[in-house]
Amino acid sequence: MKKRILYSALFSSLLSAGVVAAPSFDANFELNTDVIDKEVGDTTYLQTGRVELNSYGKHTSGDNFIEGKGTIELKVNGTSGIADAYLKIGNANIDVQLGRFEATNLFPKGKDVVVENAGGVSVYEAKKVRGRTSDDGGQIAIHMNASEAVQFELGTIYGAGNSDNATGDNTTSIAGIRPIITFKAGSATITAGYESVDYELTNGSNVSQSGFALAANFDVSGANVNLAVTQMEDDNTDEEVSSMTANMTYDNFGLGIITSNVDDGANDPSVTTLYTAYTMPVFDIDNASMTLAASYSTADDVAAGVNDKVLATRLRFNYTF
Repeated sequence: MKKRILYSALFSSLLSAGVVAAPSFDANFELNTDVIDKEVGDTTYLQTGRVELNSYGKHTSGDNFIEGKGTIELKVNGTSGIADAYLKIGNANIDVQLGRFEATNLFPKGKDVVVENAGGVSVYEAKKVRGRTSDDGGQIAIHMNASEAVQFELGTIYGAGNSDNATGDNTTSIAGIRPIITFKAGSATITAGYESVDYELTNGSNVSQSGFALAANFDVSGANVNLAVTQMEDDNTDEEVSSMTANMTYDNFGLGIITSNVDDGANDPSVTTLYTAYTMPVFDIDNASMTLAASYSTADDVAAGVNDKVLATRLRFNYTF
């Protein structure tokens, strides 16, 4: 909460001082109605959603710029939170981004409207230092553009880290680091990245994990395709997680698969998840859409009594206003 107040005060001060231009505002509403059928236990019926309020401003001086963005989410369950709250300062060649934001996606899943993985099997998406993971630690990222074809990003978690909902104790200045390089050639993009988290937890234990990812995005016969492979190792448990996704989006239709294998020195569980989605307009209104989505997941070598099959369906409404 203190961090949110600080972000609001900082942005308001910059605005009143004339450092940033008057911001633009927009909003959108997303509502999900779900049916989740599991192998063990009863079928679950859920309705979730949020109103997203965005404010954005940018001011330039010659080749230099400063921009700020704030995104508030008001959820239908009565809670609220902040998605983005950051400043970015720099020029076309290099910039620094500070606050709360999401860095480059190393595990793009395409049209992943609903993805329910079975068995509680870990899927490593190379996002432990991507951002938006904690109210405790901050973020600092540097972006450099060597050319139109080569970009570099260095992301960090500053102060207390957060991994798998475990709170850091903010005694480490840089708790996570995530260098990424991106190559572009025509309609194809290749992204390679590494991340490492290493910090103490408030309960006295520590987090020490590292992983890498390689992702490709390209167009084929009108479809946009994503491929990604990742691997992560936990230094404390020697557990290794290897994951993969392949997906495509063609107009309003999407289809994808995720697989993950965990080498835990015991059962070595694995999971495979298929998912699909199709979006259509509501009454031919440009600002409104309805999406039908489903996922089916199976897990192997999981503990007895754990759901090893999950079928999920979702009806999603989107409205931009």
